[in-house]
Amino acid sequence: MHLIMAPLHGFTDATFRNVYFRHFGGFDEAMAPFISLTHGDKITPIKVRDVLPSINTAVPIIPQILGNEPADFILLCNYLSNELGYKEVNWNLGCPIRGIVHKKRGSGLLPYPQLLKSLLDEIIPNISLDLSIKLRLGSSSADEFPAVIEVLNQFPLKNICIHARIGIQQYDGNVMLDELSEFLPLIKHKVIYNGDIHTLNDYESICYRFPEFDSFMLGRGIFYNPFLAELIKSGSSVLPSNANARFGEFYHELESAEQNNRKFWISKMKEYWKYFASFLNVPEEQMIRLLRCSDSVEWQKLSSAFLGNPNY
Repeated sequence: MHLIMAPLHGFTDATFRNVYFRHFGGFDEAMAPFISLTHGDKITPIKVRDVLPSINTAVPIIPQILGNEPADFILLCNYLSNELGYKEVNWNLGCPIRGIVHKKRGSGLLPYPQLLKSLLDEIIPNISLDLSIKLRLGSSSADEFPAVIEVLNQFPLKNICIHARIGIQQYDGNVMLDELSEFLPLIKHKVIYNGDIHTLNDYESICYRFPEFDSFMLGRGIFYNPFLAELIKSGSSVLPSNANARFGEFYHELESAEQNNRKFWISKMKEYWKYFASFLNVPEEQMIRLLRCSDSVEWQKLSSAFLGNPNY
């Protein structure tokens, strides 16, 4: 199977990816969090710093674009191709953030198949990269999806990655596997599965129900268990014997990198701990203390205690 790290905005940036790939294996590719385009943006190295090849050497990276202005989209694609050497770009049609949706970007484009077609009509002939698309089963209803697929089937896309939810679900509720099963026969392109693979059993359940899938995108599952991609590749649910030490080394390097990169690094690390706490079985009352902490000395005491007592 082929495993791709999902583009979780605010989580899987280059800093995280580089540290993660030094400590864990299993992934074949990573999709970078979206580069947001608004009309008139200039394309500069700062704009694309997260996907600069010089800092992304561990695994192949797929840049992702969020936008609905074809001229700007084409300009960025040409920069990614001509200046940075990329062969593929992904278009984000799945982001469920309300402010983005209301501007007909991300999953906000899905209720407008004719607009989507007009954008693809302009974009496809004017870019030299392969175009893939990451999307949901709709914005407010899965009833929107057949019309979207009818449009996408008309274009030479590399693949489509389906997060099996609709936009208004955000990341809550169950993935919509019955609807996905209904829609798959309509799709002419290769499909990559994304959505709620948090354990080896989750992965095997998806494989059992959808044997046609051979590529999978892992998102939040790798924060609940950073060994997840390795476990899927090995077919074993047993953590390695040195899991404690490996996770500790990974965590300390990640925290150090965040300290070097940002002033409010504790706030950033709290977001990671909302997931790591589950992996380490941190009691809720202790986790509340960590999330309320703002002092760096106290933070180090609390986090070190949690890392020293993981319950594997």
